[in-house]
Amino acid sequence: MKRIGIRSHVAWLSIAPLLIMAITLESFFLHERFVDMDQDLLERSELVAHQLAASSEYGVFSNNQAFLQDIARSAQQQPDIRGVVILNKAGKILASAGDIPDIPKDLLARTNLAAINPLDRQEFTQIKQLKNDAFLSNSQSDIYGLRLYHPIVPTQVDLGGLEQDRDIPRLGTVILEISKLRTEQLKTQTLWITVLATLFFLSVSFYFVYRAGLNITRPIRRLSEAVQAIGEGKLDSRVSLRTNIDEISTLAQGMNEMTALLQEERTILQQRIDDATQALRAKKEWAERASHDKSRFLAVASHDLRQPLHALGLYVAELQQRVSNDDALQRLVGQVEQSVEALSMLLNALLDISKLDANVVVPQMQPCSLKALLQRVAADYQALARIKNIRLIIRPCSGYITSDPQLLERILMNLVSNAIRYTPKNGCVMIACRRRGNCWRIEVRDSGVGITEIDQINIFREFFRLSNPQVNTDNGLGLGLSIVDRLVKLLGHTLKLHSAPGKGSVFAVEAPVAINIDRRGQAALQSKEEPQKTEISPLAKARLLVVDDDATVLTGTANLLASWGCKVSVAASLTEVEHLLQNGETWDFIISDYQLGDNNANGIEVIATVRQHQNKQVPCILISGDTSQAVLKLASVNGHHLLHKPVKPAKLKSLILHALRDPTGLEEVA
Repeated sequence: MKRIGIRSHVAWLSIAPLLIMAITLESFFLHERFVDMDQDLLERSELVAHQLAASSEYGVFSNNQAFLQDIARSAQQQPDIRGVVILNKAGKILASAGDIPDIPKDLLARTNLAAINPLDRQEFTQIKQLKNDAFLSNSQSDIYGLRLYHPIVPTQVDLGGLEQDRDIPRLGTVILEISKLRTEQLKTQTLWITVLATLFFLSVSFYFVYRAGLNITRPIRRLSEAVQAIGEGKLDSRVSLRTNIDEISTLAQGMNEMTALLQEERTILQQRIDDATQALRAKKEWAERASHDKSRFLAVASHDLRQPLHALGLYVAELQQRVSNDDALQRLVGQVEQSVEALSMLLNALLDISKLDANVVVPQMQPCSLKALLQRVAADYQALARIKNIRLIIRPCSGYITSDPQLLERILMNLVSNAIRYTPKNGCVMIACRRRGNCWRIEVRDSGVGITEIDQINIFREFFRLSNPQVNTDNGLGLGLSIVDRLVKLLGHTLKLHSAPGKGSVFAVEAPVAINIDRRGQAALQSKEEPQKTEISPLAKARLLVVDDDATVLTGTANLLASWGCKVSVAASLTEVEHLLQNGETWDFIISDYQLGDNNANGIEVIATVRQHQNKQVPCILISGDTSQAVLKLASVNGHHLLHKPVKPAKLKSLILHALRDPTGLEEVA
């Protein structure tokens, strides 16, 4: 609704009563004037008709049509009379002038006195005497004119005959056609004069009201503009008024004083805010710099942090081989291995979060086969699900999505691991996918304990774990979902959660559909992503070369391989490898660390040197503590198997067997 100003309010309050009164009075007087004009026209017409009837009595009686024609022409010359017709009592036209009106068929009934009820004739006669026979006229009216029918009766008729039920003889009828044009023109002229006079009067009144209201509205308008400016923050606004109204002057002065105080207070407050903002900005920058330095340090030092843990895992595996006949020592080694596994999981999670926070992980977006991806995830967790007596159901599909296969697999592995951890025994975990528009929706559903709405807000925070006595969460670190959240945002995918206490949880990842994948590309992706079946064979008589600049890792790896029956050669640098080659050493398999010191070549160069010297594609494994995409890309381009520290001995053994069986296969292992 549109608002109006105070000036308009004052004007309307002053003009509205005058306008209502003027319109009401003018309407009333115009109506009365128009009624009088119509009545005057009717009375004048009846008088003319009566006089014409009296003048035509003799002519009608004597059937003197020439005489009657003169009378008709004379009457037609009068103002507003358009036509005159004189008829005899039989309805025959004796004379006419002007526009001849149509003669109605019931004309005799209109003017015949015999049609009047005898009981009403006494009253009829009295009215006739009072009206001087004018009552005998019968009229019809429309917007264009007035038509009168007046009987012609003899003037010598005995009026007393009516009392004796004697009929009044009728000699004929006079018909007048009267025009309303002049009357309507007078009405229109009167209406326009009245309207113009009213408008002039109201305009003059409004002008004087407007001029009188300026002394009030102008100061108030300035006060309103000043208040609006103050509301917009312009505290330097001041009101300057010239008015003789004391109340408005006092209001303006008080507003100026209040504005000055507000301006002063705002200056002080702004200074305080600026000081506090500067201090907070400095603290924020320091905190961000410290957090970034921490994340950057952990990301850069990933290799050095993983190195001793990798060596520890190798020594534990070797120790487990040597104490296989002692049950007590076997249990002790198993407990140490569990501790190493937990420490490895925690270190990997912390390093992954640090790399994500430091923005050193660059996703390699490419088409990925959902079928192969889900099969790999299911294969990794079937054993764990069987241990907890949980049904792990996989419903794969044959679609392709656009994502980083390793990062997406890490997301699903964390979700499945989390679902198995929080699902009680005899429960169920399902991995399914379905297409929604231009996206594939991968869901991990479980029949676990569920998550409350309050916990759903914090579930993706670091080190947050659900506390529920129904499930064993000792192995949970509270970092899996935090990593999932960071990876999903890094890939540009969508993560959704639906859960309720006691009804399980559904984690859904939505990724875009891969387009332009032909049949040849599908076959290549399937052959690359589908897991290969490995055939375990003895490693006895296998000649292996181990290269690592860390003496602890080198010794641990060599001892572990030796316990598997391998013949092992060790070297700490490319120079030592070349010396062994000069001595005639050859190998069936190469295990080399990627980073071999600041002044030495890397593991890729070591592998290339051995292959060149032996003149064949010697299968190899490249081990690195650096999980950046650069190392992954280099390993993939050169056709090397890649493992990240710390390496599980079982995975190392499985990959050696697989590589010896299929030396030309290309694979990246996270």
